[in-house]
Amino acid sequence: MDRITEKKLENKRFKKTEEAIIMAFFLIKDYSNTERFIRAAKISRSTLYRHHETVSQIVPDYEKFILKRYQKTIQKLPTKTDLYNIYRRTLIFMIANKRITQFLYKFGSHSTLEKMIHCLRPRIFASGKITNNEMFRIYAKEVVGIIEQWELDGFKMDGIPSTVGKIMYLTNNARRQLGPITSQK
Repeated sequence: MDRITEKKLENKRFKKTEEAIIMAFFLIKDYSNTERFIRAAKISRSTLYRHHETVSQIVPDYEKFILKRYQKTIQKLPTKTDLYNIYRRTLIFMIANKRITQFLYKFGSHSTLEKMIHCLRPRIFASGKITNNEMFRIYAKEVVGIIEQWELDGFKMDGIPSTVGKIMYLTNNARRQLGPITSQK
């Protein structure tokens, strides 16, 4: 069962509770203390457990939610969409989901962003710029680094063109830059 869904977030009460839960993460340092956590969130223990199985399950619940939302967004793009516009749309998606993205960036494993890039794998391989799995693995980590730098700079909309430009530079030069790395085994 998905704890966070589009339908649930349409409910004002559910959304308000989730905002309080996310804010509690930013307010306290010890998330393992459930009592302290629910006091910081200003919710009851039963409310917490109606929303999430445990406090430690909150971040994975949001990771699962954002990945599903992202996959739906990418699937809606026409098949012929070029990589520049796919990455542009990815950064816009992150801005549109800024609160959750910032939450996951700070408290989640950085693998969420990597998993988003892996959703693009078929389109990236179709471009012919990345030619094998090892190259893709390194490429995905490099793209994540570029996007993380944009995140650290504040998720600014005006930073999208330069961030996508950096990703496309890496993409267009992947064979030359990453090819030798992947063939040295």
